Amino acid sequence: MELSGNESKRCIGSSGDIQFPETEGFVPRVEAAWSALQRQYAGQISEAEIDYFFACFVFGLTTPAYTNQDPSLHFDVCRALVLIKLPPDRADAALYSVPAPTQAGVESARELIESKGMKMGRALQDESSDPAIFSTAKASSAASARPGSNEGNVQ
Repeated sequence: MELSGNESKRCIGSSGDIQFPETEGFVPRVEAAWSALQRQYAGQISEAEIDYFFACFVFGLTTPAYTNQDPSLHFDVCRALVLIKLPPDRADAALYSVPAPTQAGVESARELIESKGMKMGRALQDESSDPAIFSTAKASSAASARPGSNEGNVQ
């Protein structure tokens, strides 16, 4: 996959086998969401629940850009973004399982967090002056090849 000299890229896998240059547009919001979730919920709910909320936010944030794309590509992009803040074992747990709620209202909070992510994702698409940021055409061919597993951390 060719990238111009001024484009950033995130790689997944120990050998950097899958690249997602379009994730850069999401990174500031992902990092801000992680900080906000930590401030809001640390000490009130379990670490697994916070991780799950984070994964749900990332899913919501990326859904507008990936609605008409291959679901496995969308999942891989979500995983790449979750890996920015979580180690692989916690990222996988957040993406593949739903933790038992420790408090009443956890499910309604999750729904709210995911919907806020979707609103931010739509706004991000609308304000983007470079539609290529959200074009998955470049990443689709790389992701569909999937020569190895995605067990590495984001580099």
